[in-house]
Amino acid sequence: MTAPSPEAAYCAATPAAHRRQLGQVFTPPECAALMADWVAGAVPGPVLDPAAGTGVLLRAMAARDPDRPRIGVEIDPAALAILRAGQGGACALQQGDFLATTPEPVAGIIANPPYLRPAAGSRLRAQLPEIGARHGVTLSGLANAYVAFTLEAAARLIPGGRAAFLLPGDWVNANSAGPLRDWLLERGLLRRIVQICAERLVFEGTLSTACLVLLERPLPGTLPPETVETVFLPADCPLPAPGQDWPAAAIRGRLPVADLVRARKWEPFLRGEAEALPPGFVPLASLATSRRGIATGANAFFHLSLGRARALGLSPGNLLPCVANASDVRGLIFTAEDYARLSASDRPTVLFAPKGPLSRAEAAYVAEGAAQGFDRRYLTRNRTPWYAPERLWRAPLWAATFGRGPMRFLLNTAGVWQLTAFHGIFPQEATHGAALAACLNAAPVQALIGARMRRHARGLQKLEPRDLLEIPVPDLARLGPARIAALGDLLGQGGAAAERALAREVDLAAGEAAHEGGQR
Repeated sequence: MTAPSPEAAYCAATPAAHRRQLGQVFTPPECAALMADWVAGAVPGPVLDPAAGTGVLLRAMAARDPDRPRIGVEIDPAALAILRAGQGGACALQQGDFLATTPEPVAGIIANPPYLRPAAGSRLRAQLPEIGARHGVTLSGLANAYVAFTLEAAARLIPGGRAAFLLPGDWVNANSAGPLRDWLLERGLLRRIVQICAERLVFEGTLSTACLVLLERPLPGTLPPETVETVFLPADCPLPAPGQDWPAAAIRGRLPVADLVRARKWEPFLRGEAEALPPGFVPLASLATSRRGIATGANAFFHLSLGRARALGLSPGNLLPCVANASDVRGLIFTAEDYARLSASDRPTVLFAPKGPLSRAEAAYVAEGAAQGFDRRYLTRNRTPWYAPERLWRAPLWAATFGRGPMRFLLNTAGVWQLTAFHGIFPQEATHGAALAACLNAAPVQALIGARMRRHARGLQKLEPRDLLEIPVPDLARLGPARIAALGDLLGQGGAAAERALAREVDLAAGEAAHEGGQR
């Protein structure tokens, strides 16, 4: 019987919650071999893995370039113990937080950094502004840990040094990764991007997508590259063995650095799609604002069925009508009748949002929630009191946060609140709501959304609030009331014929907006 890999042994012995807390996803051996093959072409000197885990990347490096010194940093003592057992004498290992280590120059970096969002009040959240300032960029407090790790590690490359990072696929589009993209281009470091199709499951047990990012620091006296090599690996194409060419089926080309510098998101370039707005279209930001849905931090405590809220004795004045699950909303228009039917089915439909002193029954419910640990969750422990709701925004339009296939945009005529399954869209003109929802659901606009969204494995797609604002839509501000009414009337009409009619109406609206724009 074949002995399990160090990574399999670690996963078998370590709770999944622990691995999620540290953002641990282990690199497939075939990816590790390709990364090591690139880094082995660096000038002489040590190779660093700043998030070494159980050592899969360092083992690949040892197999490809056994004489090159290796350095591994790992924060998890359990993973480090396995790492120590599998490395030879040429490897120097250190336990600790790489982001807090003293910078030392290296010739190579091979890394699959943690994919981890910074929780409120966490050490990472506090480190992000310091790391950004150190490298001359401004990092969002929501920037994923991989952004900080990549900045800190790549800054240590000596001239002629090489780095291979395995990053989540959405780094090419994520707003919070924009400073990292700009930083790499400004320093002439970026050499090749290998975007792996989101339909391909790269990491066992997670829906994280993957992108190989290969860097090289220019030698003194040499000019930085003017283009970046790109590869898009379809789902049915195997990764090549080290030293082999990429499959002919892979989309491959060279992108001008100047184009990437100007672009807010890179996926359109990697897929060969045009980024320019079609005539008559504007970004949604020209017509609306957006906000995420309400984040409670403990939906099981805050979001209840109406029957349970009554049984607990919660005051009606402290309950808000609220939807939490995308599957509870079937069509594209959510009406008061839909909400009433949902509430009658005993689904959770009210949000406990106390605004003042608690009744005796509410105090008892809050005490019960604290006894179950709801007051110690990431979000609740940073509120005073912990059960106080965040600021509540009731959106007239909802955008589904996740989806497979076409993304859904709904008109909220019921006037209820929504949790994070939906983002909120707030049109600047109240009369544009139905027309805007119709446009967003129409085929011509859906075709343009793909370049703005994040993709996870197995076809799962995600939109963030800022991504929404970049979606191109017909410029409703240039349309007359009749055209706007015609668009709104088509919202929610099912069937292929209605979908074709809506697509035609959107095309007509865009043409009219382009004509009006040309006359002004």
